[in-house]
This record gives sequence, C-alpha cells and structure tokens, in this order.
Amino acid sequence: MNKLPGKIKHIKNSEYLSEVTIALENNAMFNVFLVETPQTASYLQPEQKINLLFKETEVIISKNLTPDISIQNQLKAEIIEIKPGKILSEIILKSHVGEIKSLLGSTLLQQMNFAESQEVLILVKANEIMLSE
Repeated sequence: MNKLPGKIKHIKNSEYLSEVTIALENNAMFNVFLVETPQTASYLQPEQKINLLFKETEVIISKNLTPDISIQNQLKAEIIEIKPGKILSEIILKSHVGEIKSLLGSTLLQQMNFAESQEVLILVKANEIMLSE
C-alpha cells in the first residue's frame, strides 16, 4: 500500500459525497472523492494532517509526460527499480513527494519497455484513494 502524508486544504461536499483537496510535499496537490462529508467523518477538516493510501495496482504509469487525459492526480517520477515477476511486476518510483510503488502485469511491462532511470508520469484516480489519520 502506498502512503503519502499531506494536509487537507479544501473540502467541497454535496449530500453524501465530498471532493477533498490534499496538499502533499513540495506543493503537489491530490484530489480525493469520498462517500463521506465533514458531518459524517470528523477528520474532514481544513488543515487536518492526513495520509493518502492507495494500492500499488491503482498506480498508472505513462511514458507520455503531458497526456491529455481526465485524471487529475499526476506526478512526474523516475523509475528507480523494476522487480520482474512471472505474472505481476513491481516498479518502484521516486517522486518529489516520496517513493511510490506500482504493480502491473509482467507481459505489459515487457510491451511498455520501461527501464530504470526512465522519467515517467504517475496517475492515480481520485476515487481509488483512501484517507487515514
């Protein structure tokens, strides 16, 4: 599980849904969609320290560093290690907000021709991120 520390900067909510903007290190911002509101989850308060949690399988990696795509949460990173496996392979990435791990199919890893020291773009959908105190 990937874990990045941050601080809640903005909360927009409607009935049972909230869009939470989290400030990470180095002024990076991530947006998270939650089926909670400040009325149902006391930790949803501006300036609250929070951890973003997301599975390695939810990290999308792109060779295109400026994709025209509808995923808000994007970070440039460098591949620092590739651990190939029979079915799944692990890619360890270094970004300005910390280390992030990604799991992808080994066949896809070969097709994409990723390499260590390569600069890539990490993408994480807002609905795939959980928050914890």
